[in-house]
Amino acid sequence: MGGGLLSSVLLVARVWNAVTAESRRLRERLVADLERHGLIRSERVREAFLAVPRELFVPAFAASEGLAAVYRDEAILTRRGEHGVPLSSSSQPAIMALMLEQLELMDGMRVLEVGAGTGYNAALVSLLIGRRGQVVTVDVDGQIAAQARRALRHGGYPVRVVHADGRAGFSRAAPYDRIVVTASADAVPWAWFEQLTDDGLLEVPLRLNKGGAQAIPVLCKSRGGFRSLRAVCGGFMPLRGADEDGGGEPPREPCLVVSDLGRDGRKPLLQLSGAALATLSQTATRRLLVTALGEPRRRRLGLRADRGALGLYLSLTLPKSRLVGSFPNFGIGAIGRDGRSLALIELAQPDRRKIETLKAHGGGEAERFLLERVREWDRRGRPSESNVRITVTYKGNQSRLALRWPPVAREPR
Repeated sequence: MGGGLLSSVLLVARVWNAVTAESRRLRERLVADLERHGLIRSERVREAFLAVPRELFVPAFAASEGLAAVYRDEAILTRRGEHGVPLSSSSQPAIMALMLEQLELMDGMRVLEVGAGTGYNAALVSLLIGRRGQVVTVDVDGQIAAQARRALRHGGYPVRVVHADGRAGFSRAAPYDRIVVTASADAVPWAWFEQLTDDGLLEVPLRLNKGGAQAIPVLCKSRGGFRSLRAVCGGFMPLRGADEDGGGEPPREPCLVVSDLGRDGRKPLLQLSGAALATLSQTATRRLLVTALGEPRRRRLGLRADRGALGLYLSLTLPKSRLVGSFPNFGIGAIGRDGRSLALIELAQPDRRKIETLKAHGGGEAERFLLERVREWDRRGRPSESNVRITVTYKGNQSRLALRWPPVAREPR
């Protein structure tokens, strides 16, 4: 080998080793943060996060933003649809860790993942169930499935990637010990029930009302349906089906994408969603757009709140005419009916298990309204996700969700 070629090979090797070492260091820091906040609790989940390089699954983001950005405890948006609406992302590591801990994966299990995304979560699952286990991940978007398949193969993870509508599961590899869904749903398809073993567990982000409330329960299969064992609060994009706009767009929940075209119109600053937006007049909607573009202020809540417990309470008790959700940083908040005010509590703030402030835009109406609901949660004894009981029953192949929780405030007439 010539001296010049040898020098080039050695240089590439040194660069590669440096990148690998930096990736490992950043993974160790992320894992330490997740452990400190009680999100990683088991050695098995810890070792899986340490072993899987996240940059393998978000190469474009890693190239443009750098490794340090890859290992921030944040969701990474990977695909947008028309008008900048998010379609797919790599989930926030904090919520991934919580979900994996809840799922209680064991060596040798058969697992179906609905929503392949980047493939990162499937890689983690494959390590948690070992070589004797089997992971199948399904995605309705052919391009997303193909990208996930390439990344998983490149990393050597034994995962079967299928391009199909995940609402139908994947019967050819059933039955499964676990089914995990990485997008939100307002129903639990019969196929998921049918394809689980009798003692199997289903973990799925459920949209509990039209206002946008979400919880992520672990549901145990029982005679004729499911019952929840535990739940956490979280926010996921809607599950898409092959019959919805050709599989290219999510279900049409009212949505407002706030962009500053003077900065970079390709990167929306904020996305608001919720049934409340559909009730605004055109004038109020335009005002809300301008309000959300304004510089926010921080207001202290007067207490330190568990973000999951407070988030679930607000999403279930805020009137649907006022409730909105936000992306990124999964926020729950309220709007003024005239569009002149907006207040949000961001539940996915990196490195924060407790919430102490809200973010307010525009006038003070929405801010005061949201603060009063926080104080109401405090007066009621700060009910948490552990108080939630969710059951799923079926009539024919149609599911019905039922929710039991502490009494909630009546909506104003």
